[in-house]
Amino acid sequence: LVVSLAARLSPDHLTFVLVDYKGGSTFDVCSDLPHTVGVVTDLDDGLAERALVSLEAELIRRERLIRAVRANDLAEYRVAENVQTLPRLVVVIDEFAALAKELPVFLAALVGVAQRGRSLGIHLLLATQRPTGVVNDDIRANTNLRIALRLHDPADAKDVVGDELPTTFPRGVPG
Repeated sequence: LVVSLAARLSPDHLTFVLVDYKGGSTFDVCSDLPHTVGVVTDLDDGLAERALVSLEAELIRRERLIRAVRANDLAEYRVAENVQTLPRLVVVIDEFAALAKELPVFLAALVGVAQRGRSLGIHLLLATQRPTGVVNDDIRANTNLRIALRLHDPADAKDVVGDELPTTFPRGVPG
């Protein structure tokens, strides 16, 4: 998904912060993309907290830029005259279940950043193979799109899309 988006859009339109709390190797191939503005892993103590401070600062920066041209959101800002480039920022978290277990406050703060930042062009993409118990009401309330590939556990399917249908996909069909 990250590579596909990067292939279609320039870094002027879309950037990524990649979060991998299982060693960091998931995003190795994406870390050198010009779209990638940061990579957060569990290998550096304190990096998650610094990333959160940076995201909060980015929220404030975007609010100021958008307000300065009297725009209501990123779309209105982009059509205003004489404005600096402001790409959408997608925070991609792989295996957010591991992150939720190790740093639940961090995940809750990220959901809050995404909720406040949606109109400012900041978005959150959560991925996991084990959603049971980590897709909470706050995440459900603040996600407007949920996708499930084939799942084995009906509880996982219910957590992600509210339906057991993903458990019925044939094994040969990826999702």
